[in-house]
Amino acid sequence: MKNIVLFGTACLGTAFVCNRYYRRKATQNKRYFQWYKALYQWLVIQQDHGRISDYFKNNGYKSVAIYGMGELGKLLLKELDDADIEIPYVIDQNAGSIALSGNKKVIMLSEVQENVDLIVVSVIDKFDAIKTDIGKRVNVPVVSLEDVLFSL
Repeated sequence: MKNIVLFGTACLGTAFVCNRYYRRKATQNKRYFQWYKALYQWLVIQQDHGRISDYFKNNGYKSVAIYGMGELGKLLLKELDDADIEIPYVIDQNAGSIALSGNKKVIMLSEVQENVDLIVVSVIDKFDAIKTDIGKRVNVPVVSLEDVLFSL
């Protein structure tokens, strides 16, 4: 009887670990698929001779902050730096460990000011939670990079 209990406990423990592993992998796969779709759309826009900056110009946004300095955020920053869009600062939870060229100011969410027309969230897989956090601090419109890309 003792062996059966130990065996059952081991099986449950293994099932728990496997379940966590597969849930984490599924979340990661969803994230990578969202990145793929966004980058594919970005490439389609460029092949059609469009630019992401067109979204901001067409909607009257002259001053934009970018939330998230991961891969997508850095790509967006580079593209907007080449356009007539002012980027007074970028926002990242790891602001202290991020250095950007051109003396771009990197701030934490707690330091966000209302001196921009729009905040673009490049962390597309966590957009809803980030938008809620930003909304608790400032009254600035917030849009997902994914929404920008698919509206062009």
